Order: sequence, then C-alpha cells, then structure tokens
Amino acid sequence: MPRRIPAALRWALLVALVGAVVISIGQSWVAAAPSAGGWTQTRWGPLGPADRDLLQKVRLAGLWEAPTGQQAQQQAVAPAVKEVGAHLAGEHAQLDVAARETADKLGVLLPSRPSDQQLGWMNQLSGLTGTDYDRAFIQIVRAAHGTVLPLIAEVRSGTRNQLMRQFADTADQYVGRHIGYLESTGLVDYSALPEPPEPAPAPGTSGAGLIVPALVVLGALLAAIGLLTTLRRRPRPHGDAPDLLHRPLRALGGRAILPAPRPVPDIERDGPGTGARRTQSDLVPAHPTGPDPWDELGNAPPGRRARRRRPDHDTDHPIDGHHRRDTWS
Repeated sequence: MPRRIPAALRWALLVALVGAVVISIGQSWVAAAPSAGGWTQTRWGPLGPADRDLLQKVRLAGLWEAPTGQQAQQQAVAPAVKEVGAHLAGEHAQLDVAARETADKLGVLLPSRPSDQQLGWMNQLSGLTGTDYDRAFIQIVRAAHGTVLPLIAEVRSGTRNQLMRQFADTADQYVGRHIGYLESTGLVDYSALPEPPEPAPAPGTSGAGLIVPALVVLGALLAAIGLLTTLRRRPRPHGDAPDLLHRPLRALGGRAILPAPRPVPDIERDGPGTGARRTQSDLVPAHPTGPDPWDELGNAPPGRRARRRRPDHDTDHPIDGHHRRDTWS
C-alpha cells in the first residue's frame, strides 16, 4: 500500500518548485538595470559611457578627415571631389571645436591622434592618383561617416545630459550634410558599404530568452516527480508485518491442535509421612465456573489427535523419599 507523504514535505517541494520558476522567469523577463559604472554627475545631468564615446569618435573623425579633405583639394581630379574635400576640411574643423568645448565642460579626455585604422586610410589615399584617388576618397570617407551617424542618433535619443543633447544635434547636422556632399558626386558604391545592423527582436516575440527558464522548470518538475515516486514506493518497515502468532486459532484453518495434557501426579494431602493421598480428581473443582477448554478440541477439524497414555498402576513414583502407587480415576 502506498505510504502517505507528510504534509510538511509536500509543502516544501511545492515552495521549492514555485521559487525556481519565479526566479528563472524573473531573471529572463525583467530588463537589466543600467550599470552605475562609468556614470558621473555633472551640473547638466548624468554623463554616461555612450556620451563620452560620441565625443571621442567625433574628435577622431576631425583628426583625420580635416587633413584628408585638404589633401583632396590638391590631389583629386574631378572638380566635384575637390569641392567636397574643401567642405569636409572646413566643417570638420568647426565640429572639432564644438567637441573640444563640450568635452572640457564635462571633463572628458579626448584623443590627440587618429586611430590606427584611420592612419591606414590616410596612407592608402596618399599612394593613389587620378580617378583611383577620387573613387577611393569618396568611398572611404562615406563609409566612415556611416559608422558614426547611428551613434549620434542613439546618444540623442537616450542621453541624460543636457550638453550632450545639444552636441548630438550639432553633430547630426554636420555628419548628415557630409553624407549628402559625398553621395552627390555619384561615386559611392552602395553595395560595398557595411550592411545595417539587424533589428532588435520585439519584446515577448523571441523564445530564446525562455530557454533557460524552461530547462530550470523542467528539471525541477522531474526532481519533484522522482522524489515523490521514491517516497511512495518505499517498502514498509518489518515492524508493520502481520503477526501470525496472535491470529486466532480458527483463522489458521484448524491446522493447529492444542497438545494433550500430561497427567497430574498425586501429591500428599496432609504432608509427608501421613499416608493420606490426593488424586487428580481432588485438584479439579466439582463445578467448573467457566467453559471447559478441552471441549474446544471437539470443534477442531478431524485430524490426528494426541493419545493419552494411561499410567502404569504398578509403577511407583518416589515423592519425598516415599513410594506410592498411582491412582487413575
């Protein structure tokens, strides 16, 4: 028969299962709070890592695009490319001033030299001439502007700092205008530009975030089912086994028969040496007060009954040093 599981154990398993489900789903569905690392307080509002990154990227763009624009005025072949170079050189100088002023107010350190990638572009253009230079200049500068434009939009839409909102608006105007200059030449190969990033999945439409909670819930369910099954199938202790020794006589099918009584020897009535003797009939009351236990033997199923052995009358039994003759009544 299955054992009943204690109520305390059932509640403990239920609480553990519900807790695992709540924790797993909560960790997957609750959006992570922005980390406090890298944030500083200013009089214009909190300044975050993305704000500093935008200032540094605009500064780096000015460090290599301004001199490259000056180079295009001298080395380019097409008049349209020369004109684009002049616009880039002058306007990047203006944008660089705005970036340095904003960084000084907010306490942001700016780089003083172009990055290794930008230096590589400058060296590549320096080795080209003619139409090859024109095409390479337009393509490289256009791709560089395309990488910084999304960063400007992100900072403008999410910054907590008033100065950074103003600077993002200014940078967006300059960069957007520069892209228009470059594309107006007709030399941009759009198929060679970096592809736009994949759109972020809408909340609640992706099941990837539910994989871990589902595995945790499944594991908890399997563990609970296994534990319950083990407890219910545990064998009963030996102490619960039925006691055959205390079963009634009739329940055993009549196979047990009481043994025949032994004859009770005579004992002296008045003590040793008096010659007065008691027989077996003297020990049994004349009128029994209860049912005779020997009558139960008559109700037992037929079987081999025990035979009483009649004592030998000629046998003497010494009692207290005297010999007597058994009397059978």
